[in-house]
Amino acid sequence: MPTKYVEVKGRASHFYYTGRTTLPEVAPDFSKGRAVLMVHGAGSNGHTFHYQYEKLGEAHSPIAIDLPGHGRSAGVDGLGSVEEYSDFVIAFADALKLKSFVIAGRSMGGAIAMDVALRYPGRIEALVLIATAPKFNIPQASVDIWRNVTMGRAPQPFTTDYHSPKTVKEHFEIVREGWMEQIQTDPRVRYTDLLACTKVDLRDKIGAIAKPAIVLAGADDKITPPADAEAIAAKIKGARLKTIADAAHSITSEQPGEVNAAIAGFLSELQ
Repeated sequence: MPTKYVEVKGRASHFYYTGRTTLPEVAPDFSKGRAVLMVHGAGSNGHTFHYQYEKLGEAHSPIAIDLPGHGRSAGVDGLGSVEEYSDFVIAFADALKLKSFVIAGRSMGGAIAMDVALRYPGRIEALVLIATAPKFNIPQASVDIWRNVTMGRAPQPFTTDYHSPKTVKEHFEIVREGWMEQIQTDPRVRYTDLLACTKVDLRDKIGAIAKPAIVLAGADDKITPPADAEAIAAKIKGARLKTIADAAHSITSEQPGEVNAAIAGFLSELQ
C-alpha cells in the first residue's frame, strides 16, 4: 500500500492511499471514483483504516491521514481542539489539490468530519460517520489515567474496552492489533486528544449539515453507544443509520466486511 508525506502548515504529514505512486513533490491521482478522506480517532493513526482503504481502493480513491503527532506524521503534540484538527484537514486537502471529497471519520475523526461539514460545506460531498458522537461522554477517570501516563506515574493501559465480547472471545488477534496501533502514537497525544474530545459539542449544530451521510455504529459499543449514532442520524436530514452486530468501538477492524459493504453501497448511490 503506497504511503507518502506532504507538508501541511510546516508539518510533515503522512498518509496512506491507493493507486499509482508518484514523485515526492507530485500529488497522487485521486480521480478514480470518489476521493474519500479518512480521519482516525483519538491517539490513533491512518493505518487503522487499512481494512477499508484496501477494499474501497478497488473502485475509489481513499486517503487515510495520520493527523499531526500521530502515527508517522511529524511532531509529538496533538492539536488542541476538534476545530483545529478540522482546519488542518482542509489544509491537508489543499496540499493534495482536493477541491471536494467524501469525508469519513471514526470516533474523534467523526466529530472532525461533522465540524468540517459545518464550517467548510463547499468542500464536502458526503459524510461517513463511524463509532462517533456529537458530544462524547468521556469519564474523568479516563482522562486522569492518560494524564498519569504522560507524567510517568502509570503504565500505558491496554484494555478490551473498545471491542465486543465476541471479538475478545473468538478473535483476540484483533484486540492485539488494536494495541499495536495504539503504541504508534505518543501517549501525550492521546491525552491531548481526549481533552479536545471533552470540549466538543455539536448537538445543536449538526442539523445544519445538508450533505448525504451514513452513520455506522457497533451494537456493543460502550464508548460511543448506538444511541449516539441514532442522535446523529435523527438530526442530519436523510442520513442513513446502520448498527452492526458483534462490533464495538473498533467496528472497522471487528466487522470490516459489513463496514466496507455499507460504505461502498453508500458511495455508489451518491449523485
